[in-house]
Amino acid sequence: MKQPNILFIVADDLNSWIEPLGRHPQVKTPNIKRLAAMGTTFTRAYCTAPYCNASRMSVFTGCLPSTTGVYGNEPFWEQPLRRPTFLEHLRRSGYYCFGAGKVFHGTFDYASAGRERSRSAHWRDTENRLELWDDFRSNDPEPMPPARPLNGMFDFDRFNEVSPWNHLFDWGILPADREAEMPDQKTANAVSDFLRAPHDKPFFCAMGLYKPHLPWYVPKRFFDLYPLESTVLPMVKDDDLDDVPDLARKWALNPPDHETVLKHGQWRHAVQGYLASISYCDSLIGQVLDALEASPHADNTIIVLWGDNGFHLGEKLHWRKFVLWEEACRVPFLAAAPGIKTISRADAPVSLVDLFPTLCDLASVPPLDDVDGLSLLPLMRGEISERPTAPEMIWGKDNHSIRANQWRYTRYVDGSEELYDHTSDPYEWTNLAGDPRFSTVLSSLRTRLQKSQNYGSKQTQQEGSSRLVTDWLARVMWNLRKSSSN
Repeated sequence: MKQPNILFIVADDLNSWIEPLGRHPQVKTPNIKRLAAMGTTFTRAYCTAPYCNASRMSVFTGCLPSTTGVYGNEPFWEQPLRRPTFLEHLRRSGYYCFGAGKVFHGTFDYASAGRERSRSAHWRDTENRLELWDDFRSNDPEPMPPARPLNGMFDFDRFNEVSPWNHLFDWGILPADREAEMPDQKTANAVSDFLRAPHDKPFFCAMGLYKPHLPWYVPKRFFDLYPLESTVLPMVKDDDLDDVPDLARKWALNPPDHETVLKHGQWRHAVQGYLASISYCDSLIGQVLDALEASPHADNTIIVLWGDNGFHLGEKLHWRKFVLWEEACRVPFLAAAPGIKTISRADAPVSLVDLFPTLCDLASVPPLDDVDGLSLLPLMRGEISERPTAPEMIWGKDNHSIRANQWRYTRYVDGSEELYDHTSDPYEWTNLAGDPRFSTVLSSLRTRLQKSQNYGSKQTQQEGSSRLVTDWLARVMWNLRKSSSN
């Protein structure tokens, strides 16, 4: 059989509000649901960092931010001993690499668009490097509706007084005559054309969708899917931040998005806009799946869909990402591989750092050495019930969170802690870290975090050596189990 192709779809700021995960009761994502029926949905998948660039660099290297040194926008490409990316590895392994849209990190220039009242925002491809690809199509400018901001929360006539946080914090209907200009539509068209064409080499085809990233400007028919008066809001406790550490509270309330949204009566409008943007994203995924199914590559193409980080819409009185709670860190992660029998749902917590090691395993490509990720193929086949180490999330240096079975445990740089039991508290309303009834659980999770790969910069050399041995043994056991079941 020919080396399999890979269709790689990433959606920006797509949280767990998709039909296969059921985190929002009204969301309509028929095409993501269709993809889920083709393979495995990892129901508890987590980014390594709740920020676009750090998450994507982690995915493309298979390494945690504490390994890459990229916690936010730190330089990566200019490092004299930078880690190789899986994209380069696939090209060396004989793959033709095509990409379009936001695959590596980039941004639209909403500041200039707002200040100048422009009809469009220009794209800045900050972390992509064209030499990595055989062919790449960057984003065109994004069309902007007139009379912004549509939500009326800020005064763009006094633009210099508007916080940079709020240059893009907007939602509403994009005029129908500008839909064809949307960069995500052009990305989907380019990927569809690529998939329909014949190819002599195995290919890696990456589609980077910007939506549902802010601002939530999409065509009216997607807003119509969610009538405003019946749009369901997230469940929120007004005192939810009373039992969290000071640092977490500071992150949650800066900027004061929830206060601003409530003050202007925009909460339901915002949720409607986010849901509409998810369904817009889903429609483009459907276009690309249709193109693949009608192509000569349908029976020999692995498909993976993932979101780079989650997103809050009022949960824990917070909006956006940039925190170490469930809504900011939990992401969609679905994989389908023709000819490989897999289970439909894998419930063990997993990490996006595992994405490329899994793709290499599915495609029979030798893995990159010295990475933090593990192949999830044994989980997909139902041969293993859990990942050998707990998935780790990092936001800023020395702030770490893990998801182990039903628990989320977080330790901040100042030593403060959070502990949540998702069996009884799926929205993380009650911090159990100070409850003596959970002291044994807390002690165990502290140990698991200390043993996780690359935890902390203050570990002693002896502790670091012990950790490496522990991780090495876990990997050996994982690979032995996988080999014995093949």
